[in-house]
Amino acid sequence: MPSFYDVLQVAYDRCPPDCSACEGACVRERTSTEACSGITAIHLPEVGFHTAMRCNQCSDPACLALCPTGAITKSKDDGIVRINEVKCIGCGLCTLACPYGGVNYNFDKQKAFKCDLCDGEPMCIDPCPLGLLSLLKSRDVMRYLRAEDAFSQGVPNCLGCPVELSLRFTLKVLGHDTFMFASQGCSIFLMRGASLQAISKTPTTICLMTNVASTMTGVKRYYRHLGQDVKCVAFVGDGATVDIGFQPLSGAAERGENLIYICCDNEGYQATGNQRSGSTSLLARTATTPVGGAWRGKPQPPKYMPLLMAFHNIPYVATATIAYPEDFARKLTKAMAVKDGLSYLHVFSPCPTGWRARTEDTIDICRMAVETSYFPLWEAEHCRFRLTYQEDQPKPLVEFTKMMGRFSHLNEEGLEELQNLVSERFNLIEALTRMNGNEPQPGKTG
Repeated sequence: MPSFYDVLQVAYDRCPPDCSACEGACVRERTSTEACSGITAIHLPEVGFHTAMRCNQCSDPACLALCPTGAITKSKDDGIVRINEVKCIGCGLCTLACPYGGVNYNFDKQKAFKCDLCDGEPMCIDPCPLGLLSLLKSRDVMRYLRAEDAFSQGVPNCLGCPVELSLRFTLKVLGHDTFMFASQGCSIFLMRGASLQAISKTPTTICLMTNVASTMTGVKRYYRHLGQDVKCVAFVGDGATVDIGFQPLSGAAERGENLIYICCDNEGYQATGNQRSGSTSLLARTATTPVGGAWRGKPQPPKYMPLLMAFHNIPYVATATIAYPEDFARKLTKAMAVKDGLSYLHVFSPCPTGWRARTEDTIDICRMAVETSYFPLWEAEHCRFRLTYQEDQPKPLVEFTKMMGRFSHLNEEGLEELQNLVSERFNLIEALTRMNGNEPQPGKTG
């Protein structure tokens, strides 16, 4: 399995004009002999563009390959690309080789310099006035991954679809010793194959939307009769979970079937043209809840499916999203450990096509859903609730709704109505959490 390392992330094109707080912090951290910043503020006021450039700590650095003296190295331990200034002869080839502008040059000292992540604790993060810098800790996620990619290369889903990424990630955590179950929906494109060619490298059963949990139960019990404990996992959409397939799922939960059921929720029947489902948000525009005249989107609030499953008092229920992969992986690992009943994971999965969002914004939409409490991250073990992530100051819901066209019709009154629903739902989960004496650390997962 390839190695992944931590990397400094900068929120693209959101820096305040003329801000250079990160540069100043970097200069203060580096030695007086260097007196150069490894991060560079970029301000182009004529086009309204403001960001910061830093090294991406590439897995196969072009700068390293071109360095004639071996001054550039990439550590196998932490993945950081470093420049040995003693060996650097100041030729500048590394600055030309980097396609991202991550290597800088000091003409006075005739030396190249770059970000070295302050050896794993970047000092530029805290001084940022808007909190736009963060350290993505890939190594913390990698320790959960058990297997190589379980699917062939290629993207059978729409551009920007997080279903594919979530499913690939899920099987990397669960491992290949898994029996997968699917039904009609967006995830089936990855699991059923194309023509006579298989895409999945994992045993997969395609079910009807009405019998996913029932089919899983039959397979699980058959292998139990043979004396084998197989891992049966469903990865299906909200239609087959919240609506059409709810009865057999509820029955399997009540009977204590030892299954892992994952609902990848894109809040609608997206594979057939964006029709509303039971999990579609209040006031959301869909093909069957249009906007115009007496219509202003879906008039009903959504079923809160993960809470319904938690009240079955099953061993494990959790919400997750691919924007928080460590949290997602930890919850999958917990689900695998359950042997005395059903585990249910509800995964938030925006649909750029149906939601009228930019394909490049998918992960940002997932993250904003959590930061605005539209989709809080929590888990429940036998109805004992715990928030696994909580913002100290949740962002206003408009920061989420403005990222997609399905809410573009909302006026101030509509936004307030939706905000009230989101706040009530979060307050309920928070109250259930506090009943168990759990106090999550703001802004932390775990």
